[in-house]
Amino acid sequence: VLQAMKNNQNPGLNYKEDELVGFDGLELQYQKELRGQNGYKEVSVDPQNMAEKIVSIEPPVKGSTIWTTLNKKIQLKTEEAIKDQIQWLHSHTVQGETHPDALTGYAVAMEVDTGNIIAMASMPDYDTNSWATGSISPEVYKKIEKHYQNGTITPYSSGRSGHNFESTVLLGSTIKPLSVLIGLKEGFISTSSTYQDKGITSFGREGHETNVRNSSNHVYGSLYPHTAIEKSSNVYMVDMIGKKLYDKYKSKGIDKWDTYMKEFGLGVPTGIGLPREYLGDLNYKAEAKAGSVQSALVYASFGQQGRYTVLQLAQYAATLANEGQRIKPQLVSKITDSKGKVIKEFKREVLDEVTTFDKSYWREIKKGMNSDVKSAFGDFPYDFARKTGTSQQTDSKNINRDNGVFIAFAPRENPKLAVAVVIPEGGFGSSSAAPVARKIFDAYDWEYGLDGIPKKNVDKSISE
Repeated sequence: VLQAMKNNQNPGLNYKEDELVGFDGLELQYQKELRGQNGYKEVSVDPQNMAEKIVSIEPPVKGSTIWTTLNKKIQLKTEEAIKDQIQWLHSHTVQGETHPDALTGYAVAMEVDTGNIIAMASMPDYDTNSWATGSISPEVYKKIEKHYQNGTITPYSSGRSGHNFESTVLLGSTIKPLSVLIGLKEGFISTSSTYQDKGITSFGREGHETNVRNSSNHVYGSLYPHTAIEKSSNVYMVDMIGKKLYDKYKSKGIDKWDTYMKEFGLGVPTGIGLPREYLGDLNYKAEAKAGSVQSALVYASFGQQGRYTVLQLAQYAATLANEGQRIKPQLVSKITDSKGKVIKEFKREVLDEVTTFDKSYWREIKKGMNSDVKSAFGDFPYDFARKTGTSQQTDSKNINRDNGVFIAFAPRENPKLAVAVVIPEGGFGSSSAAPVARKIFDAYDWEYGLDGIPKKNVDKSISE
């Protein structure tokens, strides 16, 4: 206490040996607000440094309370949906195979207008009370050492998939709405221009070309920009965006691509403020540095040159829904003192805004976000925008594995909620990640209403 007072510090803020300290997440982020102050006595001493009398007594001050934006019921539904979907992938055949190596899953649900995070799930989970004493036994730590962090904001997450994949996977075809936006903005395409998709294209020096094909070797024929997104044409993105960016900017094309990515929250902090937030893996920069800027832009155009967190994908989806306005994700709605008085409220916060895209461009890409997810959303009562992704990743034996990725916002017009789901080694995003998103949308519709009317209230009024 004396040393603290000499340094003009508040002695009540000194930590005691047995005091609990936030280890991670919100508890660490808001440690100062949560802990309050310890009580202490100020004692006078004589020349022999012996206590004489108590000069003053400072009582302890109770810490503040933080109120999260998470909805407990939707959070639990999200966690359950991921666990159920992983089990389903182990026992059901999709495209002729099961997916026993899908062992982990991640999802974030973010309100489009407010930025409030309604659910944030990294599975499998564990009992965080394991850290309650300030330390953890070696036996318990060994069980959780690969899944004690939040896989929606860091790759060091809910363990690993069967071939040791992290939660930050290549975003696959979920990049295609942004690729088309870039093509429109750069003047490579217009909303009325057509492209003849032959199912295959190539790039590189003559005689040393590399081929790129559509998934399952599909040939789509005549495509508008929105149908290129809907059909998820790789060759369209290569020919009309990737190669044209290189032709226009040469080596500077990577910087141009990087600028667009970061404007939409891919490769930059989301603003959420959680400790240890990962900013993503900008593979296109490494590919360009290794010798081929064109190759980097080509593969980036259809989603094979960037790994991002699930929170970044949710913010990206919300930015598309907000037509270029990137909103700060909020995990805390307010802070109150020990008497319940609000000492701080968190409101909608715009981090940045892209204002150079024509209104017609937004209509085009939203029209194209129409991936076929009938198996999961066949009876969904809302028109909604969505994009599936199936990012390929090689394992230690250089064999390609498919990761399921899905982004969506609902409703398509006047959107309320954006959702991102990733299932490493889950196969196609439509069959692995989309079913989880459906359950999240249903849970939100029940609690809040995607049309602004909570369905729990509607059902109650009908029963009465």
